[in-house]
Amino acid sequence: MSRPPDRSPFPPAPPRAPFTKRIEVRFGDCDPAGLVYYPVLFHYCHAAMEDFFAGRCGVSYPRLMSERRIGFPTVNVRAEFFAPLVYGDAADVEVWVSAVGRTSVTFEYRLRRAADGGLCASATHVQVAMDLDGRRAVPVPEDLRRAFVDSTN
Repeated sequence: MSRPPDRSPFPPAPPRAPFTKRIEVRFGDCDPAGLVYYPVLFHYCHAAMEDFFAGRCGVSYPRLMSERRIGFPTVNVRAEFFAPLVYGDAADVEVWVSAVGRTSVTFEYRLRRAADGGLCASATHVQVAMDLDGRRAVPVPEDLRRAFVDSTN
């Protein structure tokens, strides 16, 4: 059985205009060295993903969960860290969809220091559409699938 080729260490190129969320680095986001603690960067990605739903899919993530009872828990995470963010920085978190499967969506992220555009981190999160009541994977709803595909163009 042949193995698929290894992925590039960098995420695929974003669409012409990825969805972007600006996040201010707070004191509580930092470790004792004064750098943003790496798990917090995953929180920044999730916050950008939530806003992506409202901005590009036409439904807020809280409403998707409360009314449609669909969530997108993360099942796989991959990240690379290039430069630190520190207290007082602003980060621009770019997010886009690079793949849509039957039940999964792959979100790509680039975190840039807003002051100079420097790339601080990149991440890939694979998330699965889940029926929140049954706690089982379900096919990505068609309206969201269309929005995900449209967002990549």
